[in-house]
Amino acid sequence: MTVAISLSLLVGCGKYNEEEIALRDKGVELMDAGDYETAIDTFNEALSLSIGKVTDLEIDIDYYKAAAQYKAGLFDDAVKTYTALIEYDSDNFEPYFMRGSIYAGEGEIGIAVTDYDDAVACDEKNYLLYIKIYENLNALGYEDQGMAYLNKALEVSDKSAEGKYYKGRIYYMIGQNDKAEENLLAAVDKDVVEAKLYLAKLCQDQGEDDKAQKLLEEYAASDTVTSAVMATLGDLEMANGKYENALEYYSAGLTLDSIDNMSDLLKGQVAALEKLYRFDEAKEVLTQYLELYPEDEIAANELIFLETR
Repeated sequence: MTVAISLSLLVGCGKYNEEEIALRDKGVELMDAGDYETAIDTFNEALSLSIGKVTDLEIDIDYYKAAAQYKAGLFDDAVKTYTALIEYDSDNFEPYFMRGSIYAGEGEIGIAVTDYDDAVACDEKNYLLYIKIYENLNALGYEDQGMAYLNKALEVSDKSAEGKYYKGRIYYMIGQNDKAEENLLAAVDKDVVEAKLYLAKLCQDQGEDDKAQKLLEEYAASDTVTSAVMATLGDLEMANGKYENALEYYSAGLTLDSIDNMSDLLKGQVAALEKLYRFDEAKEVLTQYLELYPEDEIAANELIFLETR
């Protein structure tokens, strides 16, 4: 099951219990280190300091606690925590989405769909939410149920530039390329830079490589580019056999201030370097990767291969 966790970290200030904030932060550090059970105990300790009234801080801690419970495989406990969050935070799509994702993963598809419906009702124009629900359900084999959410997103009444972009993106996902192009071009006309990425994909599908490359370069030069996007651009170039371009995108992603997908970028570099027969450089990058991710047995075997080249 793919579950996207989006949590907002409250900044400590005078109206909150400083010790409770410190314990919350300690719990987050434990989560980052993979010690989920101790993190849960720490979040519970923080919540025990609450003066009785539920504030934004307690809600914030509960979101982290539920995420830690999910990561620890304590699905029933996570469901209970998300259920409590729904009682206190019923206008927020997130607890419905998260609880629904757990139910879906456990095969309780009917209950999951109910939660997903409640989630989109909370945030009707959150197109990424529809996409995430589709991806979750599709990955679990519920393609028809997932497709229903993409269709719901297309039915949303929204003439905004952002709406055009996301609807173009969804039309591309479901293979309706004419409508995808129409919406994406309208979004680009309104300066939605992200739409150029999906226009580039359309161009590549149609064999218009030069036009696609121009769009990709314009997008990569924009202020909105992220490490995930750079990895995607690299992957696209790899698929087209343009290994030098792919290497440039992976390398550029690693220079960004915020990197959320270090492993993908490093592995992309290795793959591109191997395709370019630059085996010594590939070995150096793969060694760096294994220092960060020593449990990756496939990468370890690949390093053994490179050492023989």
